[in-house]
Amino acid sequence: MSKTLQQKNTRYLLIWLPLVLLTGTVLFYLLMSAHAGHMAEEQLELKQENIRNAFLANPDTLPRSIAGEYDLLAGGSVPAGLLHKQRDTTVYYPSNKRWVAFRILTEPYTIRGRNYQLTTYISSKEITHLIIKVFIAEVFVFILLLVAIVIINRKSSGLLWRPFNDTLKKVTDYDIVDNESLALSTETGIREFDQLNQVVATLIGNVNQAYRNQKQFVENASHELQTPLAIIRSKLDLLINTPQLTEETAGLLADITEANDRLSQMNKNLLLLTKIDNHQFPGQTSIDLSGAVEKLLANYQHFYDGELPLVWKSIQTGISVTANASLLEVLLNNLINNAFVHNIPHGYVTVSLSPHALIIENTGHPIAGGTDQLFERFKKGREQSKTTGLGLSLVQRICSIYHYRLVYTHMQNIHRVTWVFSQP
Repeated sequence: MSKTLQQKNTRYLLIWLPLVLLTGTVLFYLLMSAHAGHMAEEQLELKQENIRNAFLANPDTLPRSIAGEYDLLAGGSVPAGLLHKQRDTTVYYPSNKRWVAFRILTEPYTIRGRNYQLTTYISSKEITHLIIKVFIAEVFVFILLLVAIVIINRKSSGLLWRPFNDTLKKVTDYDIVDNESLALSTETGIREFDQLNQVVATLIGNVNQAYRNQKQFVENASHELQTPLAIIRSKLDLLINTPQLTEETAGLLADITEANDRLSQMNKNLLLLTKIDNHQFPGQTSIDLSGAVEKLLANYQHFYDGELPLVWKSIQTGISVTANASLLEVLLNNLINNAFVHNIPHGYVTVSLSPHALIIENTGHPIAGGTDQLFERFKKGREQSKTTGLGLSLVQRICSIYHYRLVYTHMQNIHRVTWVFSQP
């Protein structure tokens, strides 16, 4: 599922920024621990120097041991491997009845010809507490930074992308049928969006011009092509009514008349397809679908030229759809006409109308080739058919405009077309 640019940007921030902050937190903790260790070492060495100087100044009065401060022992018992190294220990305080953690350092000295070991103490508990407090403060600051960065990013992204969203809304609401120019600001304050609006405005202008040219061509073609076709038909009628007409010539004229009629119908269908593709049928009204189907079936039963197939119908009353009246008439006429035209002698047609779908079933010859191309232009079920091959293509285009669903199935020379015009 596609997401907005702001959502993706925020997602990347929430994925990578916490990792960066976590890495920074760990590094900061390691640096703090190293700095605390160095500070403890400096304090222990400083305390070593101060006590040694105090002992040299007052060797008889200086106490040899103060709990938690230092121990100055003649000879000493600390192994050589632990000298000059910081280490941890605990000291018991009887007054508080508790053990206290300390960091200690032992150094050997020779004072007035005698060997001493001076051990100095500093509280490691305070150092640990300091590290923990600083670490907690750091985590709080990093979380605050994370939240602040995400909020600021969302706010700034909304402001930065506002010109783009305005352009997108105007382009989405634009209707080429109105053939109006699209006014887009070229002073958004962001160079890239200014360029985008200029390009979109130019593109819309070119599309409008192409639409006007195509619309004018359709109108001109509709007028110019129908006129010579009508003249040809009238001349053929005159030739057919001449007294010297032979049977062979009459047959040729009949073939020419049929071809002219097919050409005229093909021209009308192609022009209608072009108008549908150009969205030149914007008006929509509520249409009584039940009455329209009944009327079409009655017309076919009264005026059908060939041998009329047996008709069964099951039409619920009171069913209506909202669409352009002309397009709906074309859709129904083509569906019902196909069921009659492509039938077989002594065949049948069934028409069922429910609140959600119209199902037309008829007997007929097998389909030549695959049925997946049946709704393409000039595709015929049988090559011998004298139709234009545009009927189902018109139906398919009309269904796509109104988001209807069209399903064709066949089995053992039984053809079924289901037009679903609403969801059950």
